[in-house]
Amino acid sequence: MKRIITLCAMMLLVASGFSKVIVLSGLTNMHSGNQGDLIQGEILVQNIGDKDERIIIYLNDLNQDCHVEPIYEKPGTHSRSLGLWVELNASEKVLAPKEEFVIKYEVRVPDDKAIFGSYWSMLMVEVADPIKEDQLEYGVAMDSKIRYGIQVIANIGKEVAAEIEFITVALNKDVQGHFVLAVAENRGDFVVTPTVILEMYDDSGKLAFKREVPFKKVYPKSCKSFEVPIEELDKGSYAALLVADYGKDLYGTNLQIDLD
Repeated sequence: MKRIITLCAMMLLVASGFSKVIVLSGLTNMHSGNQGDLIQGEILVQNIGDKDERIIIYLNDLNQDCHVEPIYEKPGTHSRSLGLWVELNASEKVLAPKEEFVIKYEVRVPDDKAIFGSYWSMLMVEVADPIKEDQLEYGVAMDSKIRYGIQVIANIGKEVAAEIEFITVALNKDVQGHFVLAVAENRGDFVVTPTVILEMYDDSGKLAFKREVPFKKVYPKSCKSFEVPIEELDKGSYAALLVADYGKDLYGTNLQIDLD
């Protein structure tokens, strides 16, 4: 059996415990340009191990449509795919021990006035040789492959104000307590990175609780879920405000939260 471990933003440190190939330059590359532009970018990788490592480099689309789980697909599978415009300087590379390698790419934006907003794809860096694991807790021998997903985003044209909205908000409870689960939809043309803030007020109007959830990218015409834990509050009813703060703009909705 084989398994693939895909790593995006914030999971690099976890991966480095397994893989001898790491990405040094970060897992998001954001560019700005116009129709007809040639955009160039680089990704720096290194073999930190003591033997040769072969990497495979390719592109995937990341589809984050609302109401479905994010999926990886071949380039060109959605209307805002960047993949068909990207050229890579290599499709594979053998890295000597401690060697660094620069993956270079070019994005040739078509000269078409209809192209406007954010376009994106995932540049995948896969370590070809699997990591050996003698045995898992269930007694199944397995090889694990590591692959990094670097988000390559191109914002085409003059950016306009985003349009973000909570399409569902629910109060849930698990073994750790209550939490608000909110799904934010980006109805605009450009990617946004909102921080979600929950404020709760008691009967006297005093702020009883405030919690911020770190930002996540929400692509155009896509959705992202935000989970806000509620801690150390007495039972009762609270007036609440749920806000998506994405820099220049805010979107908020009023809630009534009843804790049992």
